[in-house]
Amino acid sequence: MGKQYKVIRVSENWSAEKLRKKIENTMNEFSKQGWDVVDVSFLANTYVAMITLSK
Repeated sequence: MGKQYKVIRVSENWSAEKLRKKIENTMNEFSKQGWDVVDVSFLANTYVAMITLSK
């Protein structure tokens, strides 16, 4: 079986700093499960990030 990919959506309605912390926590959580971060993308004019992971 080839690599598995997962896309995680992380959002925060209040601030960029709170979004940054949520992204960091999410990445650390999935890293402990053996996932590697491929990409982190931000949607324009919103506090939303998409994290692409592979395993």
